[in-house]
Amino acid sequence: MSAPIRAIISDLDGVVWRGEEPIPEAVDTLRAWSGRGVPLAFVTNNSAHSAEDFAGILNRLGIAVAPSHVITPIEALKNLLRERHAGARVYVIGGAALALAVAEAGGTVVQDAQADLVVLGTDYELSYTKLRCATNALLNGATLIATNPDLLSPVEDGFEPCVGALVALFTAAVPGTTPVILGKPQPALLEAAMTLLGAQRDETVMIGDQVSTDIRAAAAAGIRGFRITTNPRHVAQADDPLHEVIDRLAEIRPV
Repeated sequence: MSAPIRAIISDLDGVVWRGEEPIPEAVDTLRAWSGRGVPLAFVTNNSAHSAEDFAGILNRLGIAVAPSHVITPIEALKNLLRERHAGARVYVIGGAALALAVAEAGGTVVQDAQADLVVLGTDYELSYTKLRCATNALLNGATLIATNPDLLSPVEDGFEPCVGALVALFTAAVPGTTPVILGKPQPALLEAAMTLLGAQRDETVMIGDQVSTDIRAAAAAGIRGFRITTNPRHVAQADDPLHEVIDRLAEIRPV
């Protein structure tokens, strides 16, 4: 018998919303959990916004959560830069929050190919000029750091290419490139969430819509994974980690 569920970690994209459209049933359930005081944290691979931005959206939906309880690859990037790449010159493909994180960690954001690192995140102003500059930086020996390996991201009318698609582009264009992946399925973000929640592994669950990131991260962190069936493109693989499948968040009953 599984231990009672006392703490919940949830993905955002595809679980709480698709694109900018909230998923009403999910919002209602999360609002009820937060109102009951269920220990709750959100772990996302989306680097387009800061934890503060995401917490603001959640609170406007009535889901009470502090920015410290929204964990993104931005925090992992800051730690990596401080610990291993102090003072690095960084070419950023990503939003303003990602560039700010580089500066806050002591790096220098550059606009040319003379970079020590190329950091990839979600960039809605992506251009061929940016792709060319990043390619040349990698050809010059820069290290590739990606916020996440997702190939697709859910939006209101379907899906859009995500950071993993850019990783595939650069590893094809510059053979021998080995990317450093910050987000899920690496377990570090979930480990940070459990520390914040003061949660025991056997009493904590991870909710997500992607096996390749959310469920694999749960397995790597040693916690139960729940896949919600909001991703119509899911195709089961023989090596998928064991996990539970739900149609609605309300099927999970934290104590």
